[in-house]
Amino acid sequence: MISKNRSNTYQIFLLIFCVISLTSTTILKAVKAEDYLAVTDLSKHPVYSKYKFDNTDRVINIGVQPLYLPTGLITESMKRDHILSENLLTNGLKVRYYPFLKGSDENYFLQRGDIDIAVGGDMPAITAAAFADIVIPVMIQYGFTSLVANSPFLISELAGRKIGCALGSNAHYALLRALSSAGVSKEDVDIVFMEVSQMPTMLLERNIDAFYAWEPIPTVSLNDYSDVISIHKSLSYGFMYFEKTFVEKYPEAVMQILAAEIRALRWIQNSNQNVFQAAEWAQQATEDLTKIKSPLTTKQYVALAKNDIISLTTVPIIPAVLLRKAGQLNNELKFLQTLNIIPASIEWESIRDCFDDRFVKEVITSPGKYRINEFHYLIESKKDE
Repeated sequence: MISKNRSNTYQIFLLIFCVISLTSTTILKAVKAEDYLAVTDLSKHPVYSKYKFDNTDRVINIGVQPLYLPTGLITESMKRDHILSENLLTNGLKVRYYPFLKGSDENYFLQRGDIDIAVGGDMPAITAAAFADIVIPVMIQYGFTSLVANSPFLISELAGRKIGCALGSNAHYALLRALSSAGVSKEDVDIVFMEVSQMPTMLLERNIDAFYAWEPIPTVSLNDYSDVISIHKSLSYGFMYFEKTFVEKYPEAVMQILAAEIRALRWIQNSNQNVFQAAEWAQQATEDLTKIKSPLTTKQYVALAKNDIISLTTVPIIPAVLLRKAGQLNNELKFLQTLNIIPASIEWESIRDCFDDRFVKEVITSPGKYRINEFHYLIESKKDE
């Protein structure tokens, strides 16, 4: 039997995460795809219903995900970037940040016109490109999804077993690719769709044999449940994307925001003190959103960050290989179309056209103008309005 450490805090954290993530408190042990994808009125969400979006021309509304690591470290640093605030203020602009639990939630409010900018993984970004006019100028995450099991299975030994994943997610896509590479058909396994927050408990209670998920859920499980093991990893990507009319109206503000992301990456990389400070901010933002103490320590936040984009680059240009017709993003588009999440009529070229790295390249080639090597963070600020 799997043993537990610090289980009370962990279980409470997951319970609260489940409640604020789902419109129903019923545990999803097995659901049909069409039910799982049912559109929900998120304006009535227990967290989001409290948000007061300012849609005047003077306010830039940015959706962020504190639980999406390590992007939480980057966006929390951006919130405290005095250079960004100062440069925007000269144009009569200011930024407000709104925390969300997942990318699909951000997309809902992006399509409503409540937020101008969102931060999300590859699947939310592709979905947003299919249903909204957006520009995707920069990468903000480059890390791994993980297959976590309650025994050291080979992929080929998963046949006949129950595996949890979030429908239509990059982890779902990675799971199918892993199975295929091992000669296992998706019909040979029992895939159980659920929220990522439910997966560790379902694994602990032996309702599933494994799950595929993104951070921090795998790390939390590996830390708290001694018999759990990671048996496969797959690369995933995340992006910052902008509503197109915002880009057309405020191109210089776009440059300043991209410069702030680059500054955050470079500042965090500059010293252990900086990465720990950013991790503390991200940890606090997670606790503010979930209203419960995070099961991850600051050191664990730092470790996750160092295994992702923060350790890999200070130039977050989207790799050209991703945008090829035979590349991963087009394959993910096809995957989403097989699930009827995106209509089959959507062509890859229309998605590809949303990716535009000219903005970030302009910022990188003008370091003095955009002050990407200067750092002025409001360290004493706990959070911005």
